[in-house]
Amino acid sequence: MRVISLLDGKFEVACKNLYEIISDNYNPDVVIGVLTGGGYVGKELMKGFTNSKIIYTETKVQRSNTKQKESGFLQKVLQMLPYFLLNWLRMAEMTFEDMMAKKTTPKREGNIEMSEDVDCLLKGKPQNILLVDDAIDTGATLKLIKDTLTNKYPLATIKTAVITVTSKNPLIDADFCIYHDRTLIRCPWSNDVKRKK
Repeated sequence: MRVISLLDGKFEVACKNLYEIISDNYNPDVVIGVLTGGGYVGKELMKGFTNSKIIYTETKVQRSNTKQKESGFLQKVLQMLPYFLLNWLRMAEMTFEDMMAKKTTPKREGNIEMSEDVDCLLKGKPQNILLVDDAIDTGATLKLIKDTLTNKYPLATIKTAVITVTSKNPLIDADFCIYHDRTLIRCPWSNDVKRKK
């Protein structure tokens, strides 16, 4: 397990590499970014998809522990720590998630909603959907969204794309990714990125 920082233009390069992997193998009609991280990745991928007929939209499932991570006090503490310690904390969190996943199957709950335009398009005829996120950790979020889309649009073909798969045994795997070796990524929007004052 390792942590890499996709800062200072490296995030855009990673998305370009992911786009090249996808475009060699799949032609989506609809690209869906999973907020928050998947929204950034999805928007970068769309810069490569020059076909104006491809529709881009976003969806969201709020994880219960994300609100804790976003608290102002914790963010201030993270800003003070050196990156080597932040990397260690990220790896410890992933190890803890892996241990918890062995005890109970990770699960997400929530409603997945699509805009009316996208809903009509997907109900109309078979479509190729690309579901995009920044990472697959447990895979619970992407599994919930993919299962919901599969049930609602049974004629659609759904593929998943992420920059990295961090878990040993996620509930859902990526069809397209750059890293599949438990690489953890620090992106420009991550809570532990040092903000310039």
